[in-house]
Amino acid sequence: MAVPPSLGSLGGALALPGTRIICGLLFGLSGLLACMRVFEFAAVRWYQAPQAGADGALAYPYLVIVPGESYIFPWTLISAALCETTIIEFIISAISVPLASQYLERQWGATELLNFSVIVVGVSNAIAWIAAVALYIVTGSSQVLNGTQYHGMQALQTGYLVAFVQLVPQNQVQLLGGRYSVSVKDLPMLYVGLSNVMCIIGRTSPFILIQFGWLVSWVYLRFYQRNAHGGRGDCSDSFAFIHWFPPFVHPVVSVIARTVYGVCRKLRLVPEHTPMLGEPEIGLQLNSRAEAERRRALALAALDNGAPGVPFASD
Repeated sequence: MAVPPSLGSLGGALALPGTRIICGLLFGLSGLLACMRVFEFAAVRWYQAPQAGADGALAYPYLVIVPGESYIFPWTLISAALCETTIIEFIISAISVPLASQYLERQWGATELLNFSVIVVGVSNAIAWIAAVALYIVTGSSQVLNGTQYHGMQALQTGYLVAFVQLVPQNQVQLLGGRYSVSVKDLPMLYVGLSNVMCIIGRTSPFILIQFGWLVSWVYLRFYQRNAHGGRGDCSDSFAFIHWFPPFVHPVVSVIARTVYGVCRKLRLVPEHTPMLGEPEIGLQLNSRAEAERRRALALAALDNGAPGVPFASD
């Protein structure tokens, strides 16, 4: 076990431009929403909407996504992610997002960090919005349109975890002074598992965004992100879709994934040279393997050089 490196520090995060932009918007919009909810002058004065609950923001469809009302405020696809509506959500985001984003910014640069973040939150929120409208069409319940809100950084937090799986899958996150450790590659599915539980007990909003964030971020990193070889995506076997699941369900997941991938290829939604399940041609396999090793070497070097922060250990 190596000496635990780290993600970095909260103070150091603000020195990086991409991380500073994300954190500034998160603090600014969440703070604005909190003030508006306390005084309730903006929604009452300028826009008639249902009163928000104790942890809600239904009265502010121009900041968060209320599916039946936010269609005239398209920027909410992004702004909703930057609005936390509870103290607990805000504290989690205020700690996790700066630590994770500064590490990824050192790997990718500010432009790619912002690009990844916008894609993950924007597409995840769009899927949630479309799903709400579809559910309304099926059920006729106005609650899914006017009584549901989507907000917060859950999708982006999941996306960052997926990126860590790509970069440092074998590392361990040490908790409580090293008494407990969790493998980095297990973190996204633990978060998705939490989402499943919350959705089952009726808290689909905003926890369904965790599942969308997982899928959107994996698709982007797998197929579209530019790499050092001038290509797109990461077609290494270790980052294949079936590896998110336990081995006993691999045959079923493989059939489903191949079918979906085949349809996407025919529609030209994904590059034809990139395999869905980690079975590339020999030349592509060597390139992808070299690219994966290069990324992991850089990621481990960045962790080793980090300032004190969230501890990691390599296997």
